[in-house]
Amino acid sequence: MPKDTKKRKKHHPPDGEGTTKRVRFSFPEKESELEDYEPASREEEPAVAPSTNDSKFSSLSKEIRDWMQKQAEYEKLDLEELLEESDHAEEDHEAEIDIAALQVMIRKVVPIRVSLQGYTDEQKRKSYKFECEWRKCQFMSGSERKYFLHVESHAEATLDRENRRYTCEWDLCDFITRDADQFMGHVHYHAYHTKLKVHGASMHMLLKMPSCNMDSRSRNTITNRPVTFRCEWNDCTERFNRAMHFFHHVRNHMLDQFEPGKKSSAVPVECKWSLCKMSYTISLKALLHIKLHTTQREIACYNCGTDFWSRVKYIDHCARQIELSQRKYQCPICYRYYATLRLMKAHKEVHEMTHPCQHCSNSFQSASLLARHVLYKHMKQRNFKCQQCDYAAFTKKDLDTHMRRHNDTKLFRCEEFGCNVAYKTEYAIKRHISWHYNLPPPMYECHLCVNRRYTASHNLSKHFEFVHELPRQPGSTRYRYRIDNRDGVYRLATYLEEKMNKQRQAEKATEPPTTTVVISDEDSKSADGQKSAKRKKQSKRKSREGNSTEQAETVNDAAAYAPIKGKTSIKSFTSVGLHEFAVELNIDPETSVEEPSVPDAPSATKPKEVKDFTVMKRYLKSSKNV
Repeated sequence: MPKDTKKRKKHHPPDGEGTTKRVRFSFPEKESELEDYEPASREEEPAVAPSTNDSKFSSLSKEIRDWMQKQAEYEKLDLEELLEESDHAEEDHEAEIDIAALQVMIRKVVPIRVSLQGYTDEQKRKSYKFECEWRKCQFMSGSERKYFLHVESHAEATLDRENRRYTCEWDLCDFITRDADQFMGHVHYHAYHTKLKVHGASMHMLLKMPSCNMDSRSRNTITNRPVTFRCEWNDCTERFNRAMHFFHHVRNHMLDQFEPGKKSSAVPVECKWSLCKMSYTISLKALLHIKLHTTQREIACYNCGTDFWSRVKYIDHCARQIELSQRKYQCPICYRYYATLRLMKAHKEVHEMTHPCQHCSNSFQSASLLARHVLYKHMKQRNFKCQQCDYAAFTKKDLDTHMRRHNDTKLFRCEEFGCNVAYKTEYAIKRHISWHYNLPPPMYECHLCVNRRYTASHNLSKHFEFVHELPRQPGSTRYRYRIDNRDGVYRLATYLEEKMNKQRQAEKATEPPTTTVVISDEDSKSADGQKSAKRKKQSKRKSREGNSTEQAETVNDAAAYAPIKGKTSIKSFTSVGLHEFAVELNIDPETSVEEPSVPDAPSATKPKEVKDFTVMKRYLKSSKNV
């Protein structure tokens, strides 16, 4: 017999000893069956008394079951909230946006305070309850004091529980710090930020404003806001780690400068903040000014979290989110569309180069851009030096951007599902996101060649420099490109500006002569029984007409309303004020026809003069001789 078989026989157990039995286990489907379930014991083994390990195991399994039940309840609540939000989102999407009402409100024909006249201050600011977003906390309250105390209790519990590292557990916030005061100020600022967002949501509901379409995942990002404060009023050096306490403290400093119970002062009151030389006679303007020092905000967007100084800025923010098909106002220079006339006029100021450079022929839109140009192009003083290499920057911001090259930390991470790529620069993450959505790369085209395009601006710059030897703009070290709104291709900025100027000149040459007439429906009333009321209206109109020079040029001169020769047709009809409208007329000159001369014949009817028309009476100076 071979040796292998002997070894197998030694290790093989004899019959009836050590044989394994196949046992099938069936798990209960319900938890009630799990409690009553007991595994079948072997008949050969005697009953054993329950040990301490079995009692520990049973208590542990019970804790696990309780935890799983709580998690199931949380998931059920989260699902119900998501379903509720989706229902509201569908309702908001179906609601139509009243562009006309928004336009009237922004143009201040009907001020915001008039639109909100029927609501109390509680409804304007707290139409919704304050909601705590700390982990899975479901606390909601309509009381501002109770809400702030509740949120601060979360921060105090974290400070008591942890000793070295404090993590903010607010929704969509990943703030971590080792400073206890900074952590308390950060959590308090979350409560203050929620207060501003509730104000924004209340205004959005009451005024029926268009919704914000920006990314809502940044609504609780407050890492770029200061959370600890120091008072710089005169000799006061008090410090705060709660924003609301700091704002009230500085507000009281300013109110103490005015006499109690009075809203104004005969002597200008100086602002005693460090390095500030402003002075005011009205307390309201002084309180608005002090917000510039304290960084206090009035309102915030409930969707994206952006905060604003005033309600008007928040309305402009929502108006910018309107779809392109609903925008009616076009910039005559760059042909971009805007939802309201206010936004279009604010945009046109970008094209006005009112700040020329004294060292070159360039002009800029603002003093800050001019100062930046002088610093970079003419002064060339690099005062911010890098400690790790020979690089020197013009500004602190440029140095911070440069230091990312020496740091391996990647700040910009892709938030698409399943993608965990991170980059050092914002430019790199934008290119990566465009790859996700299959967006075409930007195209740069040469206007001197036929179908000569590049995917990078520096390649087109080399083409201009070596092929066409095109000189750069005076005072500039590189070529500047702008997107052409007609086809979305980047072209040389100077070429596009010349092209637009030629188009505007051609349009002005082909336009027919137009006349603007301002009509009021109140002019139909007789002036005999309302002389006193008319004087009041004239004084109001004079103050209003002083603000608009265009209307003053057309209505103050009675010679503008001489009899019009030619065929007229209405070109546009717009509202310019309360019960006032502006009519723009097209005048087509009539062809002269020679009529046979008639001997002296008495005229049947005497033609009316300009003063006889009731529409024009309000613009003519009242005199007894007329």
